[in-house]
Amino acid sequence: MLFRFAIILAAFAFGVPTAAEAAPQILGLIASNGHATPLDCDGGDCTAQLSAFCLQETRHPPSSATRYEVAPGGDIALLVTTADGRGLRLPVAGSVEFETLIGFTSVKATLPETEAARLVAELGATGIAIEIGPLVSLLPADETKDPNPQSEDEIALATGAMRDAAQAMFEARGVGDGARITNLLINALPAWQDDQMAAARHFWDRPPPLVAVAAPEGLKTAERIYRGCRISVESRSALSMKSCLQLKHADMMAETNHRFWRESGGS
Repeated sequence: MLFRFAIILAAFAFGVPTAAEAAPQILGLIASNGHATPLDCDGGDCTAQLSAFCLQETRHPPSSATRYEVAPGGDIALLVTTADGRGLRLPVAGSVEFETLIGFTSVKATLPETEAARLVAELGATGIAIEIGPLVSLLPADETKDPNPQSEDEIALATGAMRDAAQAMFEARGVGDGARITNLLINALPAWQDDQMAAARHFWDRPPPLVAVAAPEGLKTAERIYRGCRISVESRSALSMKSCLQLKHADMMAETNHRFWRESGGS
């Protein structure tokens, strides 16, 4: 019951746009700051969840699975580890697809199975991660039937002045590290519910390098979210560790976004 109620609250908070509505909000992605997110290729396609935020208060939030594209100038790369120990940095243009997960708070990056197979065949790839550079924005994919598409002025404001202003709040080590660690934990968990608790314990027993260098407040936030979800799963008030973490991550990003609008005066 509590879990269903949380889902209802999340849907209400992020909105449920209809097909007749205009283009949704332009989004920003939290920079990796040197700690790329590994892609999970167990399901054929290689995927990862990324932390996102809204850059346009007056536009409606995106619904789940809304397609997005990287705004011009955005620096996103694939980091490929090869069998012979090399590390390669490749552009994502034309190879990685982006779509929303929970409102404006998270985005799913997908490297299609065919592209992943090509990297294995041509480069001997043994591991693939995605790295988000600073000041990256995502634009809703162009829809020919959009009744009110994003104007050039709107795009310039959102990806320029508003994205610059958002960097200080969303990518500062406190808030940013809390989101980065929680997001790395989410991506480290398998799809199967029975294995998620063990995988989460393993994450904290052998944490990624980011945990060692994270700002104390960011680490405390991530630890608090994990402890809360562990209690929820053990008490059966949440279906799984991964789904609980995803909702808690969404709450954290939405709360920070609301604070951003209060302090910036919106757009």
